[in-house]
Amino acid sequence: MLKNKSIDVIEEFSNYLIGIKNLSDQYVSNIITTLKQFLIFMNIYKYKEKYESYEDIELNDIRALSNSDIYSFIFYLAENHYKQGSRILKIEHLRNFFDFLFKIKHNIFTQPFKKINREKKMYDKLPNYLSLEESKRLLKLYSDSDKIAEIRDNAILHLLLNCGLRRSELTNLKIDDFNFEENKFIIFGKGNKERMGYLNQSTKDAILKYLKIRKNITVKNTKDSNILFISNKGGQLSKSALRNIIKKAYKKVNINSDIYTIHTLRHTCATLLYRNGIDIKIIKELLGHVQIDTTEIYTHLYDKDVMNALQTHSLSSFMMNDAIEFCAA
Repeated sequence: MLKNKSIDVIEEFSNYLIGIKNLSDQYVSNIITTLKQFLIFMNIYKYKEKYESYEDIELNDIRALSNSDIYSFIFYLAENHYKQGSRILKIEHLRNFFDFLFKIKHNIFTQPFKKINREKKMYDKLPNYLSLEESKRLLKLYSDSDKIAEIRDNAILHLLLNCGLRRSELTNLKIDDFNFEENKFIIFGKGNKERMGYLNQSTKDAILKYLKIRKNITVKNTKDSNILFISNKGGQLSKSALRNIIKKAYKKVNINSDIYTIHTLRHTCATLLYRNGIDIKIIKELLGHVQIDTTEIYTHLYDKDVMNALQTHSLSSFMMNDAIEFCAA
């Protein structure tokens, strides 16, 4: 008789690891623990507690799991503060399980791990982000300053955090790109592809405050006369100048500038939008992504029902930062 439940598949997998692969009982026990954790997570995250127990999950539902689901589990481990070595080991445990189903049992028709890199390369792709509280600290940092450089930097921080711009998109902004009556502006992204950006009130106010002093700044080269953000040297902001501005701001609000970069602010914007209930397709357009897959990885798992369920689960101490209203501020 065909064994259709996960408990049966796990038993077969365990026997295979011990009898054929000749792995130790302890190592097999660790793999099975990871597998149970993964299936519990999927029962809550993907199947909305369709099953009373992970043991009842049917093989057809295991077949339906994709690499996107696996990335969600990876993000769960990261946000639950598992060390990188532990995360790598758990993902290798799962890779062995899916390889068993595909190559040995022929019970699944695709390999969800096929496009997921091994070990450290995979974690190099996991973007980091600031918490809501850290983001607020940055936006308040220069809000009351009357110094020219800090008024400029305040506008920069607002655009990066609230609009999710890439570094080059920000430094190439022109004054004429903005339409303040309609609260929008033109962004020229990768490949000179044009998209529209939108301003909330706090970002608009920060830019208008800067523009009042921008008109009095002497620009050395006429080619930079329409560039929005001008460096202390009188020209367009360079890559290193912008990096120094962000590092300085991080240090002022006690954020580790060795870990977080300019790009962190783009990902923070996307994460907070997603956690505030904005549809992922809208985020895709705002960020200028060509493929939705990029956005799905970039704005990882957040579901309030899933979070609440995992927080109370006996196998989990799932902790995620609050994601209350941010972008309307």
